Amino acid sequence: MDTRAATFRRPPVAALLYGLLLAGMAAGQLASLAAFGEALESYDLLGPLVPAAKLGLPVVEVLVAVGLLLSRPLPPLAAKAAGLAGVLVALVWATLAVQAFVRGLVVENCGCFGAYFAQRLRWWVLLEDAYLLLLALLAAGLVGVTLARAQPGSSRSSSRSLSITRVGNSGSAGGSSRPSPRSESSAASSER
Repeated sequence: MDTRAATFRRPPVAALLYGLLLAGMAAGQLASLAAFGEALESYDLLGPLVPAAKLGLPVVEVLVAVGLLLSRPLPPLAAKAAGLAGVLVALVWATLAVQAFVRGLVVENCGCFGAYFAQRLRWWVLLEDAYLLLLALLAAGLVGVTLARAQPGSSRSSSRSLSITRVGNSGSAGGSSRPSPRSESSAASSER
């Protein structure tokens, strides 16, 4: 029996779903580059960057998909890079859609899947982009990307205590064996 196959663990569900979605989007875009380029042009935002975006965006989506789908065996830094790039991809799509919708542009094909599953830009496409961004944020968080900013004036020791607290709250698997104050009071109240 191959030990590599036995130790493979699937990625977290959000990373799996987002990775598969991005792989499908990139496949559709790469299979219909001309239609995908036209869709990007219809957003009237990228201008001379359309030729680069036409190839660059699907390539980044493929790399993010591979990174998320292989996030468990990858080094943590590579998995985090994939998660962060995935958030950026979702932000690109949301930005394209929101600015076109606000400007009242007619976009016949949103371009998410190239020429496939074409849909006109309407308000529900904005909801789909919000879902895409939420899924990207969840996937990024599950592969180790910390999306919260440090508070101004916060000390380095407070960030260390946050990471210790986070590990300690993970349960008995790898957590602290010392009970928390809440569990002591819970135990005391259940004895009464």
